[in-house]
Amino acid sequence: MSVTTGVQVTTEYGVIEGALHDDLALFRGVPFAAPPFGSRRFLPPHPPEKWEGVRQATVRGVGAYQPDVSHMEGMEIDALSNPEVQGDDCLTLEIWTPKPGSGPHPVMVWIHGGGYMFGSGSAPAYSGKTFARDGIVHVGINYRLGLDGFIYLGEGRDNLGLRDQVAALEWVQRNIAAFGGDPANVTIFGQSGGAVSVMNLLAMPSAKGLFVRAIAESGNPGSAVTPAEATKWTKRFAKRLGVAPTAEGFASVPIEKSTAEETPFILDFINPLKHGSTAFWISPFRAVLGTPTLPENLVTTPNLHGVPLITGTTRNETIGFLKTLGRMDGINPFIGWFFRRAMGVTSAIRRAYRTGPRQITNTFAEVEAVWTDWGFRMPTIDLVEKRSDPTWLYEFHWESPQFPAGLGSAHALETPFVRDDFATILDAGKMGEDLLGLTPPQSLANSIHSAWVAFAKTGDPGWPKYDTTERKTMVFNTTSEVVNDPASPEREAWAAKR
Repeated sequence: MSVTTGVQVTTEYGVIEGALHDDLALFRGVPFAAPPFGSRRFLPPHPPEKWEGVRQATVRGVGAYQPDVSHMEGMEIDALSNPEVQGDDCLTLEIWTPKPGSGPHPVMVWIHGGGYMFGSGSAPAYSGKTFARDGIVHVGINYRLGLDGFIYLGEGRDNLGLRDQVAALEWVQRNIAAFGGDPANVTIFGQSGGAVSVMNLLAMPSAKGLFVRAIAESGNPGSAVTPAEATKWTKRFAKRLGVAPTAEGFASVPIEKSTAEETPFILDFINPLKHGSTAFWISPFRAVLGTPTLPENLVTTPNLHGVPLITGTTRNETIGFLKTLGRMDGINPFIGWFFRRAMGVTSAIRRAYRTGPRQITNTFAEVEAVWTDWGFRMPTIDLVEKRSDPTWLYEFHWESPQFPAGLGSAHALETPFVRDDFATILDAGKMGEDLLGLTPPQSLANSIHSAWVAFAKTGDPGWPKYDTTERKTMVFNTTSEVVNDPASPEREAWAAKR
């Protein structure tokens, strides 16, 4: 791909110059808000300063401050989805577009995952070039994470990372036409923490009207916490740092120290023997419900904004989490009992896995399946069952060779298929080959990527909408097909518990 600089666009804050990659244009590090540090730390996003002349937009934007997790078991490949450089000026966008001057094109805004702890919208794994190739303006958001984005400090200082996302979407409404995008045709999409963000944005009053479609990959609409629960974890982190649980207290600690301390804070949180079922939420940093920014969530208001939604899960969402917890060598009967008890598994639920289509008979596979369904699949199905707005459900079943057979459809595995971009992962060498194998099925990438593009362009991904009569679900695999109610036995067993 040949690269030349010199393509300029005028935004409301000044002129930026990006680069042409053959017939596509890329703009990097485009500010949608001012750096949220110094006097603006722990405050809602503030507009950036205007600039004179031409601002270069050819260097990857810095990511939000976050701890390094590349050394942790099961997290090595995350280097491709985390920032190369972290810094203060992190509220930026990366925009891939067909040549400015063409269009208007549909817009897809990507919200990266990472449990509100890690990640970057401008990371290599999230390149938007294939969407731009297919006539989409692709925007990746960098937003505040961890302490600075999701610690709860009371009204006015809550859900700052989500407020960053809203500010980015407002910027898109005001500026994306200059890049060839159609502000009246914006689809938001995200995976994991990004999917949770999508679900939160679907319930946030300030986000209404900023997008017309949404895609949530591997999220949970009920993951937000109450102010009381959030305050408990704010106090725990403050105690670890030796400061008062206030904005002033946290700001008194150098950012390098507080960021480094997030790692042991997270590792403490995910210990189920210490914190019970709370640990299965993976992240201590979550949105806070019952606040002016997020008064309700999709669990109670599933149709609040009237936005069509695609949502779904992978078959083995939690296999990677079990690897990070050091459980890949197996789970003894006591630990299996503890996990099941913490998640409220009944004898009927166990029978659904053991005697139903999946025929799960060993403790390790049972724990993985139960955790996947408790944390991702069943909350997603509950949501689509409550919605009257157009909704499409999918399951991703293709398996990575990295894990044992039957357990390889891991969390985030669909991402390179959604992006139709194997090269970025495989260029990482052995790590990438372990994740995808040497010959991942291109036909599957064609299927899921084209469905996402079609949804952004037309509102129809190409399979029937979900209803509670047939429960049609797209199962993505080497051969993809629509299946009626593939979760039937597990769904019925979990529903009986509720």
